[in-house]
Amino acid sequence: MAGIEDLKKDMSKIADDEYYASLQKFIERDPGAKEYFNPADITYPAMDKSSNYNYKGFQLRTKDPEFVKDYMEKRDIDKVYSPESTYMEKIKEGKYPVAILEEPVKTGTEPGDLFKISTILHEARHKIMMEPKFKDIINKYGIEEETFVRFLDKEFFPELDAYIPKFKYPEEAYKIYGKAVKEYKDKFGKEEKGILNSIKDFFKSDEKKSSNVDKPLSDISGFTARPKK
Repeated sequence: MAGIEDLKKDMSKIADDEYYASLQKFIERDPGAKEYFNPADITYPAMDKSSNYNYKGFQLRTKDPEFVKDYMEKRDIDKVYSPESTYMEKIKEGKYPVAILEEPVKTGTEPGDLFKISTILHEARHKIMMEPKFKDIINKYGIEEETFVRFLDKEFFPELDAYIPKFKYPEEAYKIYGKAVKEYKDKFGKEEKGILNSIKDFFKSDEKKSSNVDKPLSDISGFTARPKK
């Protein structure tokens, strides 16, 4: 009997490892996230009130709690903010946390989970942009950070059709942002850095995980976004 139970435990572990490895593949679509993504940066300011609000998340570069309070009040985020969240504490500590207002990712196969992972990476990427080598890209091409991050959303999660603002001269704009995306990707080369354990801790829940994400993952290469006609 003990042998059967041991076998069940081994099978469960394999399934969980496959699940977490699949989530790692989602994260590692973006080489910047692969190197810099830190699960400890992610906070849920609304806690049990996390839901599908018009603001999905935000990342503020400030250590001033009053600035943050003003920001949230102007956007009505203060109405769902939970004092149990670690967000304000991390602001005071100067950790520049990432705030996510959506519900946490569940199993990785639930409807909407890919959108949630994309939101997490979008906001985390704003913190990545604090790195000098990425600031240099923005300054070099004279581009807007938010728009650049949206182009990266579209590059690494093309199936989600990320929103790209309209430009007065779209062909020229797409060429400039395309060059910036390519330079962002070229910053990393082929160096690999596994983050499986961090991803495990971040996405772990009490519910039994099913193995494998139910959708094949594409190998993203080259800049794929084009202006809509």
